[in-house]
Amino acid sequence: MSNPAQKIVLLIGPPGSGKGTLGHAAAAKLPNVLHISLGDFVRDEMQDPNSRFGKSVSPFVHRGELIPGNIMLDILSRRLQQPDALASSTILLDGFPRTLHQAKALNKMLTVDRVVLLQAQEELCVDRINHRRIDPVSHLSYHTLLIPASTAQVAARLVRRETDLDENKIRGRLQFFQQNLASILAVFPGKLFALNSAVSIQEELSALQQILSEPIVVEARKDPDPSSMPVNPNSNNKVAKSLCVVCMDEEADEVVLPCGHLCGCEPCLKMLLNSGAKCPICRAHMNSVVKVFQSGVVEEDMQVEQKQPEVVPAQDEDDGNWSLVQQSLSVASEGASSSSARPALSMAPAVKWVNDQVPLPIAVSIAIPDMAQRSQVDICCVIDVSGSMGEDAKFQDPNDASKFVSEGMNQLDIVKHSVKTVIHTLTDQDRLSLVAFHDEARSVFTLSEMNEGGKRQAIDALETLEPQNSTNIWAGLEAGLESLRTARASPRRCFILILTDGQPTISPPGGENMALRSYFEAHAGFTCSVSTFGFGYELKSKMLLDVAREGKGTFAFIPDAKIVGTCFVNFVANACTNLALDAKVHLEPQNGAIFPPVLHSSFQRVPWGLVFDLGPLHLGSHRDLIVPMKIPVGVHDHHHPFLKVTVEWNSENNNHKESLIGSDFVVTADALAAFARMSSVHSLEQVIDKCDAIDPAGPKILKTLIGQLIGLEATAKDARITALLKGDLQERISKAVSTVERYRRWGAHYLRAILRSHEYQMRTNFSLQVYGGVLFSELVHSGGEIFKGLPLKKYSDRYANSNNNNSHNNAIAAAVAVADNYYAGNNGGCFSGECVVQCKEQDEMVREKQLSQVGDYLFG
Repeated sequence: MSNPAQKIVLLIGPPGSGKGTLGHAAAAKLPNVLHISLGDFVRDEMQDPNSRFGKSVSPFVHRGELIPGNIMLDILSRRLQQPDALASSTILLDGFPRTLHQAKALNKMLTVDRVVLLQAQEELCVDRINHRRIDPVSHLSYHTLLIPASTAQVAARLVRRETDLDENKIRGRLQFFQQNLASILAVFPGKLFALNSAVSIQEELSALQQILSEPIVVEARKDPDPSSMPVNPNSNNKVAKSLCVVCMDEEADEVVLPCGHLCGCEPCLKMLLNSGAKCPICRAHMNSVVKVFQSGVVEEDMQVEQKQPEVVPAQDEDDGNWSLVQQSLSVASEGASSSSARPALSMAPAVKWVNDQVPLPIAVSIAIPDMAQRSQVDICCVIDVSGSMGEDAKFQDPNDASKFVSEGMNQLDIVKHSVKTVIHTLTDQDRLSLVAFHDEARSVFTLSEMNEGGKRQAIDALETLEPQNSTNIWAGLEAGLESLRTARASPRRCFILILTDGQPTISPPGGENMALRSYFEAHAGFTCSVSTFGFGYELKSKMLLDVAREGKGTFAFIPDAKIVGTCFVNFVANACTNLALDAKVHLEPQNGAIFPPVLHSSFQRVPWGLVFDLGPLHLGSHRDLIVPMKIPVGVHDHHHPFLKVTVEWNSENNNHKESLIGSDFVVTADALAAFARMSSVHSLEQVIDKCDAIDPAGPKILKTLIGQLIGLEATAKDARITALLKGDLQERISKAVSTVERYRRWGAHYLRAILRSHEYQMRTNFSLQVYGGVLFSELVHSGGEIFKGLPLKKYSDRYANSNNNNSHNNAIAAAVAVADNYYAGNNGGCFSGECVVQCKEQDEMVREKQLSQVGDYLFG
């Protein structure tokens, strides 16, 4: 790790605030200071064809996503071991952390000496980014107007970063920073310094030098006057203090979040915060306020001989000393609340406009910012305990495809292990209940907080379940709904998981989905997501998908025990990153633009236009839709507005709206990716309908779709289209419809599950890596470790042997129960035969097919 004598200083500020410029200047002007930009380091690694780091981060960068924190920490750790880092007395770290989870992990890995918050208004940041040009050789930033290149040679090689080209995405990055700032700062109490980045680089550098030169001190007393400013007795420099812009009397020592303006004293800003007022400087919404230490500020009337308060070196919170930013801890959760996330809307055509008679596919994209704080949830697991749940859980032997492996556990044992994963992944702010059903339903464990005691009690109740009689899914679902509805509490969101391996033998009139609709109509104030998990091959997957659609949830097909962990870990991560359970998009044509008479059934016609039921919104995710429009010639030629889009959602009992009026006719990569996905969803619906009827047109529709996407991929060269094409359509989906027998056995169930995932743009299994944000990925990682770390229930002595009436292909072998076997990806493993992997203690890259057997070690 880094030299213990080093100062690790974090440069934190919004994109465009000048972190890199200040860091480069400090490294060049200040003695023994090294600037480390993880962004520059990542870009260098991506340019190196032999870098394993470059290969690991490229998919995230090309999708425009944040790189997961564990990868960034690994990169940082290795960078700090390089000679220039070990020889430096001060490290200025720029570009990390960006989320609460990253901040906590960094704080465990390193001792951060201080945090410098660069303050800049949003419009200044946007202007800087729009005019920013980068020298790929030196990594220096230039401004086309204010800081032009010094030589013609440098000017010739300046480039714009791909992420700087779209202003909507720029503002989305700024919003992401603002929404995560409070929770990040709370991890480093007593170490925060504010620096105005709207001044010249010389003034910034001077202020930074003073910040770096002064020791951090805290007051030893426990009950300080909140309006007073800690004094540094070792400093002889006096800087005129800024006054609170509200009372013009007390010192301005509190920063407004998320905008970051240092403009008021604690009493005044807390008063504004509690009254719902906005920032006095920029009029932005206030989430929280946090106290900062301004370098060199002293009271104007303080005499040198005045007795100074006793000071001691800053230490961790656990030593009981008063922290200079202690106030931030009390508001961090409020500032990071998911309810403050505001989706960023964008709109663009997916193809070029032809004329006013040809419908133009318009892509509407909704980007939901990532957040540092997961949502609070209420979850009810509705568990099938019918007799068939006592059958052996088995999967195909990875070393012999002709055999099926049983580990001495039945389906219910595996389901119990999955529910334990849900239980252990929840926190004491979440609640869980358990319902079991066979021909009737009963509450096994009432809705309770998942503290340590609650988790133990839930697991004890779970272990009592044994296979019983027939299957009444609606009885279990209704009991689960009641367990959540009668005890609901804001801001928790409600989720139901139905875990079943068969077909219902008892059903309500009209079916389970109609009974669910009637239930929600009878309890209009209650919102709950209902997801279904189907085990094995003997499923009524159409019914399970219909229930999931009615419940705004997902359907997962679990053909064998190999993927059970992946499905449940992804479910919990999706639940805990939920922003809204049910969002709607209102589409209003403008200036004579019209919708064609025939539209997909997902659109509902209303007097003002169309309404599209978007379903759930998740932090860090993207949702999009395609709506065809006929646009008049004059509207196109003069770039007049043609469509108003309003997204409406409810979060924590508050209604929210975000609107955008579109007038741009430039085709974008996002629009092409949205078009590819929606085309796939609509075509897969047709494929399922045709294949259910044993109509040979089904595979032909799929083949046509693949041809269309191959053309789009060649045009857009977009990783999202490539993943959709090669990860699903050309492989498992094509295989699912290749024969009637294969479709009936598993293809119909698989297609319905993958269709639902693409409809909601949610990662529900390993193969859907294109979906999900940074917080989601971190929750999946931690949930996966929990799943694999939990001890499996001791398997019984009963092993399933070959049935004399079965052929060799149905032979059953026995194996040792290993948790990793139940946390796998596509096709029962994390790698397909064509995946490139790096073997442990080897430098060369090899194909997965070259690995000799299960158990070969991969790099890591």
